[in-house]
Amino acid sequence: MNKRYPQKLYLFVIYGTFILVLLFIFFVYTYTHYSQNAMEDAGNNLETMCASVKNSVELQLDNISTISINIVYSNAIKSNFKDFSNINGDDDKDLTRIAASHQKMTAIAEIVSAMIGAYQSASEIKLYTMDGYCAEVGYWQRISSVDLESLPWYEPTMDLHGYKYISNPVVNPELPSKDGRKNSQKFISLTRTFGEAISNPEGIVEVIQDCETIFSLPLQLEQQNPDSRIYVYNSRHEQVYPYDDTDKNAIDENYSQLIQNQNLEDGETHMLTTDLGKDLLVTQLSLDNYDWRVVAARPKAAVYESLKSYRSTFSMIAVLSILLTLAVCMYISQRMAVPLLKLTKATGKITINRVLDENKVNLTSADSNIKELSMLCESVRNMYEKLRSTSQEVLLSRSEETRAKLQATQSLINPHFLYNCLTHMGIMAEEGMNDDIIKMCYALCDYFRYISSSKEMIVALSEEIFYTKQYLECMKLRFDEELNFILDIPEEARSIYIPKLITQPIVENAFKYAFQMSPPWELVISVRLSSNAWNLLIKDNGGKMTDEKKNELMTLYENLDMNEELKSMQIGGMGLKNVYLRLKLLYGENAIFRIENSEPGNTTFVLGGPIYLSREEYYAEHPQL
Repeated sequence: MNKRYPQKLYLFVIYGTFILVLLFIFFVYTYTHYSQNAMEDAGNNLETMCASVKNSVELQLDNISTISINIVYSNAIKSNFKDFSNINGDDDKDLTRIAASHQKMTAIAEIVSAMIGAYQSASEIKLYTMDGYCAEVGYWQRISSVDLESLPWYEPTMDLHGYKYISNPVVNPELPSKDGRKNSQKFISLTRTFGEAISNPEGIVEVIQDCETIFSLPLQLEQQNPDSRIYVYNSRHEQVYPYDDTDKNAIDENYSQLIQNQNLEDGETHMLTTDLGKDLLVTQLSLDNYDWRVVAARPKAAVYESLKSYRSTFSMIAVLSILLTLAVCMYISQRMAVPLLKLTKATGKITINRVLDENKVNLTSADSNIKELSMLCESVRNMYEKLRSTSQEVLLSRSEETRAKLQATQSLINPHFLYNCLTHMGIMAEEGMNDDIIKMCYALCDYFRYISSSKEMIVALSEEIFYTKQYLECMKLRFDEELNFILDIPEEARSIYIPKLITQPIVENAFKYAFQMSPPWELVISVRLSSNAWNLLIKDNGGKMTDEKKNELMTLYENLDMNEELKSMQIGGMGLKNVYLRLKLLYGENAIFRIENSEPGNTTFVLGGPIYLSREEYYAEHPQL
């Protein structure tokens, strides 16, 4: 059977889907547009940063390279340095020659100081003789001897035959530091040989510059653009910036090598996937005179971070649109569905009670201007009138039939109880137990007067429990201390109405089947109320009911044919089935009949149905009785 949904739901789904599709298309279009603009802006920003850094670093390198060239081609410096080299190369030096060496050193220092200016455009300048003597000018002005071959730049400088060699950033604790970082501040050296003959140089000039001076602009730009990173690589694809080894990207990735491997064009922005799987927006420029490479990079996620506010705003708009759609759908549906709802309510009032009520009840009009709805309403009214006129006769005959069936099931009393009681009374008479005989006679009379009355089909719970107690008193006189019974009946439950003789067949069943074990025997009758049902629990300690037997009985009862069973009823042997049939006749699908054997050694029968506080209330809902 196809599922049916309210008209409001249909309207909401249709209009809501339509608006969501439009919003989705709008979002995809605008998001794509904005993301492209964001990528383009980020690329332009990286290209600008890269170009600025390239010019700045190139300017700094040109500065120290120019200083080195000026020193190399300065005749005054070469003349003084040649004399300085000859004096210090002589093994036999007296005080006069030492003084002459210092005089030459002073002359060189004055010329170099004039070259680098008052603001010292280089941190330190060193002139090395090929014999290992060094004339140091700048922060220090001194003469020292060094082992040239032990210096890391010596061999590559000699191999270049006068062309410049730029070292990696290294810590030089002898030079001045900033902010007390003497043991961590790094410097870069530019070295080259000089002399008349390329193959036989006269010396080496080393121009030293602070890394913070060379890379001052990258530091500033990174502070202004925290999401972006700048890397500078030398001709050997070694990273020279960042030079402090604190950037993990500098350690884990070599962007210069990646760019070269992928043949990316200079000055253009590309999306690069690193070996670590990160997506970066990358721009690179080469310093042609130095074969250095400047790389500006920004993570793709950082580029799209600017769109986060747009996504949040759009999500809010989507939620508001859905709420607005819901409100519009409810309004439209209300205008369209009110006549249908009125008609539905009117037809819902056609209950069996109203049909059987002697006072005629008029159905509410749909009050609609729609012709089809007015015709439908009139048809329902005619159906209601015909139903009232024909149902009385049918229900009258059904009432008599149902009452007869209930009386039949109620009258099926096992006579063995009477036979056993009379036999036991005879034994008691022989033993002179006159008081007990009188007590049993009165209890027996009360009990049989109750079960033989066919006036009412339902009785108060207190009445049913009273006569069940009379039955148990008779059994107590028979079995004495071998039998113990407990009645747990809440006061608020005593006034509810239940089917007559619903307890006795279950109690009798316990004596017939459960109490085959050795005494003592115990029977507990209790009542529990829920919000809309009563539950009568009858528990015995016979412990005979197995899961297989329970399942067999429940399957049998649930598949009973009510009409066939009522035709074939016989006196005796109808205990549990009798109870099940009467519960079904009285309550239909609301009847409760369960067997519970989960508690060790105990079997509990649970009977129940809806709560009624008077016979009139019950008969009002069951006019067929």
